[in-house]
Amino acid sequence: THSCTVQSSTLLDDNTHENGEFNVDNTKAMNDKQEDDDDVNDSTWILYKIDDGEDQDNQLTYHHQEAQELKDLDWDDLPNFIRHLDYNQLKADDCHKGNSENRTILSIRHKMVANNMILRLPYKGTPFYIGSKNDFQEKEVAYITQTSTWVLLHKLDGGHQNVSQLCLTKILEEIETKLSHLLDSKYINEVHHFKTNINRSSVRMHYLYFVPETHKEEIPVRPITVCNDGPTMNIVRYITPLLWSIFDQATNCRRFQNGSIDVIHGIEKYAQMGHLKPGTLFVTFNMDDLTTSFLHDQTMSTLQRLLIEQLQDKTIDGLTIDIILQLVHLVLKNQFCVYNNGLYQQIHGGASGLPLTMLLTYVNLFYGQDSELMKTIKEKDEFFGRYREQAILTWHGSKDEFCTLITKIIHVEHTRHLVTMSIGSTVHFHDVEISHSKNDVLESKVYYDPNIDTLPNVSDEPMENKSKQLHAVLYRAVRCCSSVMKFHHERRHIQFSFLTSEFGLSKRSFSCLLNEDEYRHLRQRIIQDTELQMKLKKQREKQNQHTLFIPCPKFLDHKQLADYKKGIIEWWKKYYGNEPQTKHIQIKWVESTSKNLTNSDILVNKRPPIRLLTLSKK
Repeated sequence: THSCTVQSSTLLDDNTHENGEFNVDNTKAMNDKQEDDDDVNDSTWILYKIDDGEDQDNQLTYHHQEAQELKDLDWDDLPNFIRHLDYNQLKADDCHKGNSENRTILSIRHKMVANNMILRLPYKGTPFYIGSKNDFQEKEVAYITQTSTWVLLHKLDGGHQNVSQLCLTKILEEIETKLSHLLDSKYINEVHHFKTNINRSSVRMHYLYFVPETHKEEIPVRPITVCNDGPTMNIVRYITPLLWSIFDQATNCRRFQNGSIDVIHGIEKYAQMGHLKPGTLFVTFNMDDLTTSFLHDQTMSTLQRLLIEQLQDKTIDGLTIDIILQLVHLVLKNQFCVYNNGLYQQIHGGASGLPLTMLLTYVNLFYGQDSELMKTIKEKDEFFGRYREQAILTWHGSKDEFCTLITKIIHVEHTRHLVTMSIGSTVHFHDVEISHSKNDVLESKVYYDPNIDTLPNVSDEPMENKSKQLHAVLYRAVRCCSSVMKFHHERRHIQFSFLTSEFGLSKRSFSCLLNEDEYRHLRQRIIQDTELQMKLKKQREKQNQHTLFIPCPKFLDHKQLADYKKGIIEWWKKYYGNEPQTKHIQIKWVESTSKNLTNSDILVNKRPPIRLLTLSKK
């Protein structure tokens, strides 16, 4: 997911939050502004990320993000880059503070290198992990060997240093030839070709690195494949939302657009409609391990069956089933990556940095083994939803009945051991706990895994601005906690966590106590505001179907950027402006925004040398 930055006016009014009072009126005002202003490009956190043309299902975790300022710099270039950062435009005190912090970071980096240590952000949670580089690499090698997910093709040394460049060139030629053939044969149109084609000037090979799972015993490692500028990324960004729409329709699956918090409101509404009966159980699935291990042939066959059964006219967005399958196959066969000075190919599962991977994982589990599970869920009108690698559903029956059904359905031994399932009247779904008591009362609250960390956060990503984080976690507390008692317990936990993390708070920050009626009114207003934003978001998503989002090139001055935009618009009008399929499409420019560099950007050495990832300049 993308980082959330929080405007205080959206959560607590600046003049009243020290008394513990929430204000949601300003949020509505910002909703109205967001609806009217199509050119907003900041990352203001309200409840949903302001639209930049990127579908929710295409967004990735912070482990896959790369700082734009460092994109063309190797690890060894960073000290010189840091030393020459210009703080002259800042006040003297801020300039001194910035230089002092940079010296500290460089000192930490120097000591890490000298002592052969490695620093990583954990797979889940926010505290840094520091350990022996040799020990960590041993775990990486063991993971690759045990899973057989990747095969080593070449070591990139000696006479093979340009092998990754040759591989990237070959992939590009295959994709460009394929897309040109489909266009010439009229299997795809100009818009399809424009959205899926490659920009050779920015394309890069995928690369693999590992992060620690510090919440597990012996701290195993988890693979992260960065594919942001990969050769198949445009194909993936285009077809993944289309395929999710088919899967969701086939399974009645709900996408929780604002993370795990939405599951609470979804189940509450499900209960209000009378669907949540006494004794109803919850079931959760975690598919982390399956994402890197599903079998390609089996998954492609399952996807084909899904498309044939669900697409009555055999097309979606002008693409036939056969063309969709060809594009998916093109992505899976070209999962090459650089790791530890070697060129690897991923032969099972999908790259974590490709949004298509999660879609194929869901298809594999919930549609691939046996259709009886989805048939039963739809017949019993069960609640079924998803957020990232976790799914949740209700079950109106006994635990033994469900376990018997799931064992019959997931009959492939390979899959059964790669999915973690939990069933009961109380379950944890990401960072929320949901309970359905014997007296038919639905309850919910924020959940903290004691093995991850204790400081509340609204995102997996470390949020370095603690003031904004405080506003965000208080807002989340209201949305998650089903009663005022649970809310006050969560407020005390937030207060204790922030104070023990040496983040100073006013003594009056948590002084106001709400009664049950006041809290119920507050929560209802925030939920109504959430529903309004969901409605606006769906309207924008509908508008996006007729919008072509084009990123603005970086490092251009105002005149160059204006000329570039003018040239693109003239080219579009000349070739596509009068075509029946494209004349209604509007162009929207997506400005590139750079976030402030974080400590992890400087201290985490995860990317191979750029020369191994880019095309040859010859």
